[in-house]
Amino acid sequence: MSSNQDWRISLQEWLKENPKVMPDNLKHLREEFIKNFPKENLSEMTLDQYALGKHDRKIDNIFCHWLEYKTDKLGSIKGGNASKFGIYWNQNEEKWEWNKLLHNDNPDLAFQKLKTDLVNLIEAVNLGKFDELDKIGDKERNVIRAKPLYLYFPDEFLPISNQSHLDNFLRYFGQIPKEGAHSKNRQLLEYLQEKIEFNGFDTLQMMNFLYHFLPKGILTKPMLSKTLQAIQKITEYTQNLILYGSPGTGKTFTVNQFAKLFLDNQLQSPITPEQLKLDAIKGLTWHDAIALAVYVNFKSTSLFKVPELVNNDLMQLYCNTTKTQKLSNMIHAMLQIHTDPKVEPVKYSIEKRQLPYLFEKNRDGSWFLTNLGKEYVEENLAEQLKELQGSPVVKADITKYLKFVTFHQSFAYEEFVEGIKPVTDELEGVSYKVVDGVFKQICKQAELDSENKYLIIIDEINRANISKVFGELITLIEDDKRLGMPNELKVTLPYSQEEFGVPKNLYILGTMNTSDRAIALLDIALRRRFTFIELKPDPKLLENSIIEGLNLSELLAQLNKRITLLIGRDYQIGHSYFMKIDNLEALRFTWYHRIIPLLQEYFYHDSRRLKAVIGNEFMAEIAIDPNLKSLLSEFRDPEPQYEITDLPNDDQFIQALKKLADGK
Repeated sequence: MSSNQDWRISLQEWLKENPKVMPDNLKHLREEFIKNFPKENLSEMTLDQYALGKHDRKIDNIFCHWLEYKTDKLGSIKGGNASKFGIYWNQNEEKWEWNKLLHNDNPDLAFQKLKTDLVNLIEAVNLGKFDELDKIGDKERNVIRAKPLYLYFPDEFLPISNQSHLDNFLRYFGQIPKEGAHSKNRQLLEYLQEKIEFNGFDTLQMMNFLYHFLPKGILTKPMLSKTLQAIQKITEYTQNLILYGSPGTGKTFTVNQFAKLFLDNQLQSPITPEQLKLDAIKGLTWHDAIALAVYVNFKSTSLFKVPELVNNDLMQLYCNTTKTQKLSNMIHAMLQIHTDPKVEPVKYSIEKRQLPYLFEKNRDGSWFLTNLGKEYVEENLAEQLKELQGSPVVKADITKYLKFVTFHQSFAYEEFVEGIKPVTDELEGVSYKVVDGVFKQICKQAELDSENKYLIIIDEINRANISKVFGELITLIEDDKRLGMPNELKVTLPYSQEEFGVPKNLYILGTMNTSDRAIALLDIALRRRFTFIELKPDPKLLENSIIEGLNLSELLAQLNKRITLLIGRDYQIGHSYFMKIDNLEALRFTWYHRIIPLLQEYFYHDSRRLKAVIGNEFMAEIAIDPNLKSLLSEFRDPEPQYEITDLPNDDQFIQALKKLADGK
């Protein structure tokens, strides 16, 4: 089966010949496994009962033989050799062999560790601690983890052990795989369970369909929506985009999906050692950076001279993140400023000394980090130390390259670019410093890491005063005005007096709601600098959503026809309001608590037109006392007024919606 065909079509064809649940013979097979190896008794299992190679597997019940051969149709783990189970009997040499990661010289102790890990995994699932699974035991031997977990908990896991297959299935469905085999398995299962097409499926049949559709999990063509394809294409020509549309068309969902796809390649690559260092030190103060560099690089020798620190790689890297031109002068000044006034060899004005006191100098001119300074680093810079001393092979989290911000009416330049804010010191004194805003922060990161792409998502971009928020930067975001481009521009920022430009590897993606009255006030300068993509309501996504005979696709289409005719297309209702409805109760909740309140806002003080949209059954005429009616006759609208009426009877409710969907 080629993945070029839509998976929904393929699923319908597959269901003509396959059931949604596993056949009875496989149910009995799983029950037989549970009977032979109850999870409650695993802690008592012996090495002989577990491992392959020593006993006749056709006669004896061997745990690993059941996993690989007898339950093959409940998720295959064939391939490789017996070493994948962690420990096995080598028949040629007549001895036990086991994985070095079990860290034992004795086969029984090695098996005990392996068994303990398996028992701990099962206990974690019993307690619902799914996030803990990938932290337990030897993660290299996934088959002895994933297959038993499926057999014992078939509703909680897919019978898929191969991590690359899980990755490819997830990527096909537009998902970014999480870290860890069990996290990937749960991620894929939860995604499939959210799809109405998989209602009634058990996990085995989900797996069987996936391998039917993508043999061996091979990813031949990612499933990208037309919108994601359009955004991806446009980013080849511009760095500034805005998605706009009426409520519920999936703007925020789409930008989040795009972010995962857009940054996926660089998220798969290990972070370079230099980038790890940069991530650890960026944003530190000068005295923190110096203390950290001394702690890491001069811990054994203790003493150092200023020129040694100037030539230190970490300090050179930190200096590049600042505007300092003379590194040696800055280091010397910081060392003196943060030295206790009682230290005689330092001839520096006592009035200019500042807490924390971290450094001292001896009489031959050598500096060292004091014991208090070491404690300061260990307590206040523990995260940075961990990053510097951690594994050199680290994959980045998406938040490294992505910032998300929502604009609102009080959002200001000081939050977006930079502003003066109060900062407390160690003595709880208050001073005022220039603090970088979210846009300036990600610009700095992108400028220091030109090989990777960075993305800032601005949700509800039209709700803030764009001229005030962007300020002088509105020109700098233009594609040809970015740093490194032919018409590169820089400005001097008003608070910090720093020279600033926008790097070309930073992409700006905004969302905009067309029904928001603020849309008319959108800055013309912003319109000119962004490319716009419209997201429209898509009833086709609801074609398979039928509740009690009511087709939600037809209901949405009819609602939007009426809304467009009465107040305009910008006020249509998006498909996402109906996407997760799979029963009558969910439909009733959505209709009365999401759709109707939105329409009441659209038709504020106009109940007659609201009645024309949702139908007579959902609106009742407001009864007016005859005496009051006569008394206020000169002031009131002679036309009748209406209010929302609840239809508690399910049949009445469905019939009213069917009538609306039929255009009656």
